[in-house]
Formats: sequence, C-alpha cells, structure tokens
Amino acid sequence: MRIQKVREEVLFYTITIATFLLLAILSVLFLHREQVHNRQMLEIDTIRLATDLIELLRQRSSLEPSDLRSDIVGFGLYGANGKVLHRFGTAPEDILPWITNSDQPRNRLNRVEFKGNRLVILRTLGVPFMGREQMRNMMRGRMKDMMMPFPVEPLPPAGRVVYLELDIREWQMSQRLIQYGFYLVPLLLVLIFIGTTILYRKNLAYRQNELRNRELVQLGEAARTLAHEIKNPLGAIRIQTATLQKVLPASYQRNLQVITEEVDRLRLLVDKVGDFLKNPLGDPEPVDVNTMIQDLLPRFPISISFVPKSAEPLRVWVDRNRFRTVLENILRNAVESFPSVEGSLKDIEPSTETSCEKVIIETNRRMERIEIRVLDRGTGLPTGARDRIFEPFFTTKPTGSGIGLAISKRFVEAAGGTLEVLPRSGGGTEARILLPIYREVKHADSSDR
Repeated sequence: MRIQKVREEVLFYTITIATFLLLAILSVLFLHREQVHNRQMLEIDTIRLATDLIELLRQRSSLEPSDLRSDIVGFGLYGANGKVLHRFGTAPEDILPWITNSDQPRNRLNRVEFKGNRLVILRTLGVPFMGREQMRNMMRGRMKDMMMPFPVEPLPPAGRVVYLELDIREWQMSQRLIQYGFYLVPLLLVLIFIGTTILYRKNLAYRQNELRNRELVQLGEAARTLAHEIKNPLGAIRIQTATLQKVLPASYQRNLQVITEEVDRLRLLVDKVGDFLKNPLGDPEPVDVNTMIQDLLPRFPISISFVPKSAEPLRVWVDRNRFRTVLENILRNAVESFPSVEGSLKDIEPSTETSCEKVIIETNRRMERIEIRVLDRGTGLPTGARDRIFEPFFTTKPTGSGIGLAISKRFVEAAGGTLEVLPRSGGGTEARILLPIYREVKHADSSDR
C-alpha cells in the first residue's frame, strides 16, 4: 500500500512538473515570437508609411502638416549628394554624417534604429539593377563575394535617400506588456503548480481520511458486536464465582476475589468501549457547570479545590450523562496522577493555591465560551505522550484502560467544544475544556441555542 502511494506521488509530480515546464517553454517561445513579429510589423509599417509620403511628393511639390500623421516626428528626402530636398520636423539638413563606413560598401542604406521612444528609418530609394550573371551569383549565395557595386535605379522625384522618425511610445507600451509576460507567465505557472500540488495533497489526505473512517466504521461495528458478546460470558462467570464463594472453604476465597475483580475490570472496559462507540451527541440539554462539578467532588478520595471565577451562572448545551462522564474522567486522571492516593487522606481546602494542594478545578467565562481547567501537581505527562493521550487504548498508567480521554474528547467535540491536556508550569498537568455558552431562546430548538 505504501509503495503504491509513493509510486502514485512520483508519477503525479513527474507528469505535473513536465507539463508545466513544457507550458512555460512554449509560452516563452510564443512571447518571443510575438515580440519579434511586432518589431518586424513596425518596420514594415514604417517603410510603407515612407513609401506613401514619397508617393504624395510625386504628386505634389511639397507636403502639408495635415498630410502627416500625428506620430511622425521627422521626415526628410535627400538627393544623391546627401543634400535635403524636402524636410519636416527633426529630419537633419545633411544626411551624409548619418552614413557610416559599413553602409558604403553596399552602396545602399537600409537602417532601422531605436532611440528611446523614437524609431528612425534611413533607406535608399530605388532597387538594384542586376544583370544575368549577378542574378546567377545571388541564386548561388555568392552575392557577398561580389566586389563591383551595381547601379541603383532611382524613383521619382529625384531623391535618393528617405529619412523617417516616428514616436513609438504606444508601440513600446505593448512591447512592455510582452516583456512583463516573460516574467509573469512562468510565475503564474509556478503558482498554478503550487495550487495544483496543494489540491492534490488535500485530495490525498481526504482519501486517506475516508479510507480510515471506513475502517473505523467497520472496526466500530466489530467492537460493538464483540462487546455485546463478551458481556454474556462475563455475567455467567460472575454468577458462578458468587456461587463458588458461598460453597468453597475460606482458603479459596482470595483466588475467587481475584477472579471477581478481573471480571469487573473487563466489564468496566467493555462499558467504556460501548460509551466510545455510542452516539457522542446524545440528548443535549442546558446543564449548569458549577452544579455538576459540586455534585461530583464528594465522590473522590481526596479533597478537590473548586474555584468558580465567574459570578454569573455558567450553562452549556450538552448531554448531561456524557458531560458527567467527561468530568469524571478528567478528575479521575488528575487524582490518579499522584503516586499514591489513600482513601483516608485529610481534606485540603485552602482558598489559594499552595504546594500542599492536590487538585484544583476552575470555571470561568471566556467571551462566548465556558472554560473548565483541572490542575494537578502529579507526575505530569511522560515524554512523547502528549501527542498520543487521546488515542484509544493508549495509557501511561499500569492499570489504566486508555479509553477515558478518547471518550471525553469525542463527547466534548460533539458538543462543539475542545479538550486539551498540557504540561503545567512547575510540574503536573492542566486539562482545559472549552464549551459554547448556552443562551435562552424562545423556541426549544437545539439549532437556536
């Protein structure tokens, strides 16, 4: 079962990580392609705009400001000598300083430059004239070996070079969004991966809890049946032991007493198991906490100090018998936490906590909840026992059944409260019960308490 669980987890993480890595790579490639495509389209649109402006110059002698788009910062048309023929905006007077050594061997300008939020296009007009041999060499990929420049066929008007400068702030904003995508998409995929992993872990825990609950239901049915079947033989043994006690000599009475005690202990354990398996909610009703505690205190062999810290009545909505069982179990554990408890121990009833006090029980109101604290100075919790004390049949006492705290926690939680056992400062143990306070309502409905 465990090997299958490990294999399932390894398979899940392998497939999930591979899937998200593939999505991340594809997303980055798509964003890069989109970025390159947008840049190419911007260059094409800019060249197309320059062509349209030149076409207007062919039809007119000059351009009017109304003929230019709002994003055109500068436009210029230059002759073969680099002198300006037509100029607008930021276009330079002389284009020769813009021509670099790398442009001269090609005898042709085709430069695209990004300068901040501006785009500059510098382009030679006309197309190269190629002979048959030059076309053959180009087809063979040998154009780079050609040393002789070829003539350029000019387009009217007589301009040879065009300069165009555009404001591209809107385009840069869209490019920034794509750049942000390079960081956001992987981050988003990582967050989705983490969320998927958390959902998987929760689903796995839910399945495990469901399986455990199913097993507990089956175990509970088996335990209920077993407890019922054990009671009948125990009753028969008890009757037969009582008969033997009447007819056997006194020398056998001690052995019969041992049998009787063990039968009673088994019967008590069966009853506790039955309590654990029964409906934990029971029949809830308003119960006064202080009155219930005062009724229980005389049943213990040592005096227990009762300290109610709230003057108002403290009532809870709980099954009376189940609440009594909870208090009895907690107080019994506190009393039995001492190495020896004698029935003839003198009553100790100091008003404040001193070193001679055995057990103290306090009640108080904490906002909308009632707090019950049982404090003792016994041996305390053994190391490592705190996380297991509520497990059924786990006990730290030689004669304990290990079912009392498990029953108590089950009953308290069914009533909407909490139960915890903590180490007490200075030695001993503190058991703390929190239950919702009961409020009067007009209709006797448990849902309106």
